[in-house]
Amino acid sequence: MTRLLRSLLFPILVIFLLTQCSSGPLGFRKGGRDGVLARLGYRAVPLQKIRGDVRFSGVFKVNDLPMRFLVDSGANSTDVDAKLARQAGLLVDRRVRVVTRGALGREVSSGRGYGTLQIGPMYTRSFPFTIAPSTSKKTSTSSYAGQVGLDALLAIGALVDVPGENLWVPVSSYWEPAKPRSLGERDGLGRQVLGLEKAGRLPHLILRGTLAGEPVTWVVDTGAEISVMAAESFDRFGLPSRTTNSRMIDASGDRIALRQARLQDVTFGNVRVALFEIAIAPLGPVRRYFTDARGRPVDGILGMDFLTTGHALLDTGSGLIYLGKP
Repeated sequence: MTRLLRSLLFPILVIFLLTQCSSGPLGFRKGGRDGVLARLGYRAVPLQKIRGDVRFSGVFKVNDLPMRFLVDSGANSTDVDAKLARQAGLLVDRRVRVVTRGALGREVSSGRGYGTLQIGPMYTRSFPFTIAPSTSKKTSTSSYAGQVGLDALLAIGALVDVPGENLWVPVSSYWEPAKPRSLGERDGLGRQVLGLEKAGRLPHLILRGTLAGEPVTWVVDTGAEISVMAAESFDRFGLPSRTTNSRMIDASGDRIALRQARLQDVTFGNVRVALFEIAIAPLGPVRRYFTDARGRPVDGILGMDFLTTGHALLDTGSGLIYLGKP
């Protein structure tokens, strides 16, 4: 439901946040993560970063038509632009309307269509796409055909390898979507492996942590260039922050100003982050829809800055995230 898009690199840059309901700097030797995954029967599907964007995208096929999609673990559905959906010949179900919401709360009405999605050697038939209305406005996915969300990652059985800049998919000519492959915990894929939980009744993946000894929960989001903490959560800690000239733009084009802050001694399981640079934004609609297993609203979003620094491998099917070089 939530995905933050533009990087807070300079104060004048724009930051995107979308709600809906990332050549790695370090490679791995054959005996490292890539070797382990190859031996487990996975094949690497290369990802890319388009100019000016640190998020991952890949060229995948919809009904055999190649399209570039953003890889977005913060999205529950896989969206495709309406014009491209027509070109691909998706079978439209006009009885169904899908309502998505921007991070700032405004609703967007979309459609539903069915077709074949292929990622590398893996494909799934009769896959449900959300058909997003075409727009001339700058949005978080306007540089792409759309985004592949958690539903596609689960259906294909894909693993998101951030430093390797790959999707790893099981080597098979076809994988039954009703029975997605789950790798489960394995040795040699990272120094730490942390369990993720679902966002209440939603499929989004949450990583539990602490700040100043208090519990904080974060949505793991490869569609977010930077990590963002909800102002509603940040302000209760009484920590200093500074204003910026950056703006957050959500899926519907609404904007809001951002603050910036440094968090100290943030933990995620056995992983301690001594200094964590974050953006701060009001995330009221996000907190209304995303809750942890205890029904507590989430506190923020972990974006590509965290995932890249942490050399993360995300296994959505197993609900696991590996951190650190193997």
